[in-house]
Amino acid sequence: MAGVKEELLDILQKVWIKLQGLPQASYLELGAFLVIVLFVATFLFLIVLSCAQCFCCGKLKQPATRVQPV
Repeated sequence: MAGVKEELLDILQKVWIKLQGLPQASYLELGAFLVIVLFVATFLFLIVLSCAQCFCCGKLKQPATRVQPV
């Protein structure tokens, strides 16, 4: 468990260093960073939206009923 925490902290530290270097970054790096941020934000928004719909409506998808032969 400690290894996972160290890996996560290492990744966050690398991201923080990249964020601090953004003012001096080229337009290509800024564009790439913006695309990644938009992708992650869209993904998280869709996850939150789908969870909110399931919890608010209280309806879970039920399997379709099969028609039995007579």
